[in-house]
Amino acid sequence: MKNFKIYYINIFFICFSFSLIAQDTTTEYIETEAVIQEINFKVRSRRSSATAKVAYKTLEGDSLTSTVKLMHIPFIGPLDNEGDTIKILYNKETPLLLTTKSNSLWQSYGLYVLILIGVIIIIYRFIKRPK
Repeated sequence: MKNFKIYYINIFFICFSFSLIAQDTTTEYIETEAVIQEINFKVRSRRSSATAKVAYKTLEGDSLTSTVKLMHIPFIGPLDNEGDTIKILYNKETPLLLTTKSNSLWQSYGLYVLILIGVIIIIYRFIKRPK
């Protein structure tokens, strides 16, 4: 009897996961360039965040201002300065919703590099420990 409960729970989770995969979550974003007008960098205990107020033009020619998250180094600050031009993606239906375009290798794979360095250090210390 217990195996039947586990069987039905597994079937439920499999069906639920297929329904999540089948949902259409495509949102069209359009790439454009924006100029950083103001940068806000906040540090709260162990968390930090960097946002920028940017000005940009849509394909229709509308000039808009919105905020976007910036890549930053914790406790140091963002990598960009006021007046810099960055590439952003705005939502086609709601142009005030922005995201940044990650062009650099560090933005795309930086976390993986740090994890790999940590694993290498742990393996080195494990091999070199006194016996």
